[in-house]
Amino acid sequence: MRASKTKEVVMTRIEGRTTGAPPPAATYSQSVRIGSVVSVAGQIGTVPETGRLVSDDVGEQLVQAFRNVDAALAASRATLDDVVRVEVYLADLADFAAMNARYAEIFALPYPTRTTVGVALGAGAKVEVTVLAVCDAS
Repeated sequence: MRASKTKEVVMTRIEGRTTGAPPPAATYSQSVRIGSVVSVAGQIGTVPETGRLVSDDVGEQLVQAFRNVDAALAASRATLDDVVRVEVYLADLADFAAMNARYAEIFALPYPTRTTVGVALGAGAKVEVTVLAVCDAS
């Protein structure tokens, strides 16, 4: 009987860090990659260069939040095309239609899965987004 050699695969959590998105405000990473999976921390519509919200408009905040997400994805060698799940947090669910209209400009069919919930957000933010991406493992 021949003993089989099993190769153990160790997956390491690799931090993605970029100046293209606002720096973490606490003890978390902008993005983390393990193998082919990338998770991006919640992003609001803050412009990294100024540290201020892009505007008071929920649609403009959503677009800026996705610019931040895109930069964090790139820091972990992924793109918005790799996104399979999105979580959207709205300070006011009355903004759902406006958010959804701008969201449709960001993604194409087939859309990632999405959950949208109403929450209390700080810093005057009207929307926060986080994503999960699955991409080429290389």
